[in-house]
Order: sequence, then C-alpha cells, then structure tokens
Amino acid sequence: MKILQTLFFCSALALFGCGGGDDTAVGGNPPANTDISQRIYVLSADAGQAGALAIGQEIDVTLTGVEPGVDWYSDRPARESGETGVDRFIGTDWKEVYASVAPNALLQYHNASGVHGVFGSVQAASYDAPSRTLRLGLRVAQVSPQAGTSLGSFSLPVLTLLNNLQAPAQGSTFAMAGGDVALQPDGKGGQRLVLRNVDSNVLWMNNAPARSGDFEALGHFVNLWDERFGDALPNASVAGDPGDGDYDIYPMTLSDPVYDSATHGLSFAAVQLGGADIPAKGSLSNAVLFIDAGDRASPSSVFEKAWRGVAYSAVPASYTSAPKQYQPFFDSDTTADAFQAQWGSKGGCGRNDLEAMAAQGVNLVRLYDYNYQRGSTDWETAGKGHIAFLDKAQELGIKVIIPISNYNFKDRDGSIQPWSKIGNTVKQIVESVKKNGAIHPAVHSFSIGNELDLNKDGETWQTLIPKAVQVAKLIHQLAPDHYMSVPLSTADQNKFYAMLRDQLPPEIYNGHFYNSVQTFKRKDGGALENDILKSYDSQNLGVPLVITELGFNNIEAGSVDAKMDIVLGQASAVRGYMDANPQSLVKGFAIFEWQNANSKRNGGPDNTESTFGIQSYGGTLCQSKTGVFGMGHTVAGKYDWAHFHDDLTYDVDKLVPLTSSAHPEGLLPALSAYFR
Repeated sequence: MKILQTLFFCSALALFGCGGGDDTAVGGNPPANTDISQRIYVLSADAGQAGALAIGQEIDVTLTGVEPGVDWYSDRPARESGETGVDRFIGTDWKEVYASVAPNALLQYHNASGVHGVFGSVQAASYDAPSRTLRLGLRVAQVSPQAGTSLGSFSLPVLTLLNNLQAPAQGSTFAMAGGDVALQPDGKGGQRLVLRNVDSNVLWMNNAPARSGDFEALGHFVNLWDERFGDALPNASVAGDPGDGDYDIYPMTLSDPVYDSATHGLSFAAVQLGGADIPAKGSLSNAVLFIDAGDRASPSSVFEKAWRGVAYSAVPASYTSAPKQYQPFFDSDTTADAFQAQWGSKGGCGRNDLEAMAAQGVNLVRLYDYNYQRGSTDWETAGKGHIAFLDKAQELGIKVIIPISNYNFKDRDGSIQPWSKIGNTVKQIVESVKKNGAIHPAVHSFSIGNELDLNKDGETWQTLIPKAVQVAKLIHQLAPDHYMSVPLSTADQNKFYAMLRDQLPPEIYNGHFYNSVQTFKRKDGGALENDILKSYDSQNLGVPLVITELGFNNIEAGSVDAKMDIVLGQASAVRGYMDANPQSLVKGFAIFEWQNANSKRNGGPDNTESTFGIQSYGGTLCQSKTGVFGMGHTVAGKYDWAHFHDDLTYDVDKLVPLTSSAHPEGLLPALSAYFR
C-alpha cells in the first residue's frame, strides 16, 4: 500500500463536524465475533480531485486508482491487524464500524506546492470497484495553511479513518512526523522504534463523536504517556518510504517512550503486530507514526474536576526561627530533591509525605516558597531540582500549585532588588518545571504571591496588585495553556475579586485564571457558607474559586480537640456545599497545613502561626543528606562561586497525627472523608 509522507502544519487545527474482498488478519483469519468497530483504517490512491475548500462545508472528494486493499489495525487493548478489500469495507463493514456516527478522518495529499491535509468528518462514501474510484462527502473542519482555497487535482492521497467511541467515552488519536524511522535491537532481545528529526508538535484528533483536534508539544505527549496509556499499551502504525517510493504501513505496539529534545530524537520499545517487517537494512524516510486512542486532558481543562488538597511547607521541627537564618533550609523550599527523604524516600530514609497524602484522597498540593535555582549551578538559571517531586506527584495522581513567592515582589532586600529581575524570575520558574521541553503534567497552576491585598514589606495593595497583574501577563506568555491565581485574604476579598477581573487582560481572565481565597471562618453560624461560598457564586464572576488555605490553629481554638472539630467542620461545609451545588464555581480547597510550622515560632513557644498543622512531631524518623548547593556567576569580568550549603545531614521528623476523643484515628484520616 502506498502511504504518503506527512507534513505537520504550523497552526492549530480544529477537527469537528456533524455525525450523520475478504477480511484477513495478519497470521490467519480473524477470530470469530471480532469487533471490527475498534479498527483504524488506512487507504491510499494514486490521485484525487475536489473543488473549493470551505470551512464547515461538505465537499465532494474523488479518489482514483484506489489501492484495492485497506490496511487496518485495532484500537487497544486488542492486538490485531490485517487487510480488507475496499469494496467490502465501504459496502459491508462501514455501517457496522461507524453506525450512524460519521467518523473523523485525516486526508493527506500532494500537489505542486507540497504536502497538505484536510481535517473533517466523512459524511458519506461510495466505491466503484471496476474503476477503483472512491467518492467521499467530507465536512471540512480545517486545512493546512498553504493549501489554498481549492483542492483541485492532487496526487498520492491517503485517508486515515479513526474508530468511533461510545459516548460519553472520549479519546484522541495522535500523529507525529519524523525524517526517518528504523527498528533497532535494544540489546535485551527486543527492539526499539527510533525516529529521528521528529517534529516538535504532535497532532491529536478526537475520535468521533467528539469533534476537536489541535497540536501539543511532543515533550508534553511523552510526559503524559503513562497517564494516557498506562492501562493498556497503545497500538500504532508507522508508515514511510523504504527507498522505492512504495510507502507502506507497519502496525505495532509501543511502550517506554524516550525523547531527546536537544537532538529531536524519539524512540519506543516496539513489538510488531505482524506482517512485513520494516527493512532490516536502512530505514523508512518521511515517516509518519499514528498512535491509537488515549485520553487527552489539556492543561486548560484543569477545572473539569474538583480539588481537595493540603498546603505544604515541610520545614523540619528543629528550625524554630525563620529558616533563612539557617542552612540548609535558608530558602524554605522543601520540595527540592535535596529533601526527598521528607516527601518521598532517599537512601533508605523516607517519610513519604506524598504517598501518605494520596492514600487519604488528596489530589492537590499548594506550595509557598520555591527556589527555581535548586538543581542548577548557574546563577539565576533554572535547575531541575523539583522534577523528582513533580514526577512523584504525577505518579500518585496529585497536581501541584507552583508559587511565585512574595520575596520576588520586594523592591529591595539589602543590596538585592528582586522585583527588578521579575521577568527572568518568572521565566526561570516556568523553565524549572519543564520536562522533555514541556511543562510537567503534574503542574496544576501558578499562584502569584500570597495575600498581596495586604501590606507587604512597606508596600500596599495599590502597588502589589498591579505587580501581580504584570506577573500574570508574564506567566501567560510562557505558559499560555495554564491557569494562574492571586491568593487573597478575607480582609475584603470581594473588592479584589472585582479588581482582578477588571485589571487582568480578558485572554487571561477568561479561561486561564481562577480566584483563590484564604479563610479561617468556621462552619458554626454559617459564616463560611454565607460569606465565602454563597457570596462567591452570587457575584457571577465567571471564574472558578479554590480556597487555598482552610483551617484553624490550636491556640485560638483553645485545645487540640476544639481545633480538630473546627477544621472538620470547615471541610464538611465546603465539601457539602460543592456536592449540593454541582454548578457552583467553588472548585476546591486546601487544608492549611500538612504539619506544624516551628519556623513561625521565631525561637519562642508555639503561637497561632505555628499550630495550624494536621500533624505535629514525634522525634526523628531518620536522617538524610542534602547534597551540595552552590552556583557560579561572573561579576565585573571575574567568575564568582556563591556557596549556599555543604552536603549536610538533617533530621527527618516523625510526624504524629493530631487526635481527639471524638477522632482517635487522627485528623488526617478524619479529613479523608472530605478529600475523597
């Protein structure tokens, strides 16, 4: 079968529309009762003809010299591939495969100006076997930028028809292009499919009945592989020219993607489903890789679910004053890989905070202090010191709010002027959460400062809120798919909700912004429900709300028992309101906080700041090493090394659950009823 080379197009393309021989499996006949509705079909022809291209209109396409055999392979989890006659496919199988729902399809073709594509849904198809002519009614969704306004005459067309899904199930088929592809031994008795010069964008197309499609970064596709295909490895097809101009298709099952964004190389562990082997010598040029349906959740769809989380700043108990006075917690950033023994495990020492959260139903972690330089040795340059934390969170189904800390809003800190460097700071924070060249899929959103509606370091909201708006614009330029927020206090939150709505550009506010508020109001008397929850929905602000701090402290409560009752009441009020009002814009909460904060004691006894924890301390669990942290830079033409800390040993605290007579199991397990 002749398969045309594919070219990816530089603009986003939408895929939408209105639904309305012998069959031989490779290796023998297909098993009885095979569900052919799960097949992806690929057919090619010598030439084609069509008229004007009009988005949203149905056009008549005629393909001539159609290859008599249609290649197919099954959607996962089945592992079948084979070929059927075009006459049987169109005349007999079409209705069984697609029923009354028009399939989504990609038509690729070649003309004098190059390779182009038309995306849409096939409304009708008829085939004349004697003349090998196929006629299609194709509802056009979008065309490649250089295709012009008419198809006219074209050559070497290829039509890929995606299988339909049963609503409400949704999935997407993915396509990527490479300069060449080859199968190579992996040294372990298996093979790897190696693609070189891979396009940095992956085309995804929804399977019908959904009607959308777009591009995503190849790095993002690789990062989400396990999440999309973890339940069953995907089937795929690779097509290309073995050197004789006769393009062919090779179905296979893929796993273990490895991507090198610097060299544009991509490889997979591959098991061929059958049929002709990719030539042992040489490779296929102008390669196209199709991967079958997997769930696609874009970063901008983050509020399609509710969020139940905790605030996390796990500075150890022995640091009883502001951490900046001490090593190695001078930056209060405890999610770097230097402190993996706290949130995970390292060298036999592990408290595994993230696993403990996930076990109780937590799906969101809100962070505070964040040093993008962790993992870097170059001054003011992003490091990868937080990727391990994000990897662990993703593995456990937890999303993370990445902060632009308050420190960055200061005009001056001694001789340093943090705000003057805000452009580079935001850029490097975004860079620090990238994996394979794309923002890590565990990133929920970016939070801009903390309670900038209050006075901070001599500044008032009159200067801080405009600064927050400026940061929002910077984030949107660097992470245009991601949400962001400006956490507010309850001093006058409604005023600032409206202010942010009015000051943020519409392209940010509408679809990329959510409000966040920090409240310690109690359930008793309805203050929390009336003043925060109902009040928010009544304002019709049009964007979600997450309560990024919800909790209470031991001191003001008067006892641990009273504090636990208050916190459980708060969680029950918010969760109950959300469950009773599914259309509410209130989309989640985070309990403040995971553990007590001795660093807020400032060397004294416990206070209202230090006793908000879900848990307290009970001695040392184990000890771990931090590794060395330092960075170099050039000052006045001379290289200088800034040393922050040696490879130090620190205590990993044993966390002790808060308990009461009503909840001897502890506050965290008791909260799980509202997390789940």
